[in-house]
Amino acid sequence: MLVALALIVLTLVVWEARRELSLDHRLSGVASEVAGRQVSVDCPGFLRGLLDIRGNGGSVMFDANGKPSSTTHLETSVCHDLSSYGATRKRADFSCVFSTAFCSEKVERAVYAALVLSHESQHLRGIQSESAAQCYAVQTLALVARRLGSPPAEAGAVAAHFLAVSQPRMSTDYSLSADCVDGGSLDLSPQSTGWPTA
Repeated sequence: MLVALALIVLTLVVWEARRELSLDHRLSGVASEVAGRQVSVDCPGFLRGLLDIRGNGGSVMFDANGKPSSTTHLETSVCHDLSSYGATRKRADFSCVFSTAFCSEKVERAVYAALVLSHESQHLRGIQSESAAQCYAVQTLALVARRLGSPPAEAGAVAAHFLAVSQPRMSTDYSLSADCVDGGSLDLSPQSTGWPTA
């Protein structure tokens, strides 16, 4: 009986580790594209997630010289919402991202998770300021949404929706500066007119 139970537990641990590595690999590709260099995303998975109490979405460490590490650590809930982004965007209520009305909690969590991945990728790119990273993250959110499975029009709507609905609810650390506008000094594509998409 104990041997059977041990085998079941071992099977679950191996399955979870494989699933976690697959998600990490997929998200690392997205983060690397945004960061412009080879980086990695670390999701804690279920077992490590039981001990994950950070509650800050994600983090990137910088050394004393301001150089970022090559890994971002995302919290469990963000990883879960990124993992299920493809299924969430297939729900009928996901179409609300084309509006400025607050969506269902599940849809808003999916949009926020994509923003967190975009934001932490900016830190991996070397941006230390939370405000600047947030500005750049909003502009690359459409790219992240596309890589997570949204078609282009929907991905652009995700970015515009976040900017209109969720950004005003962010804490002051993540407030957008006056330069974070179409044609401003933080505009990643000043020649384009599709703000906030880069």
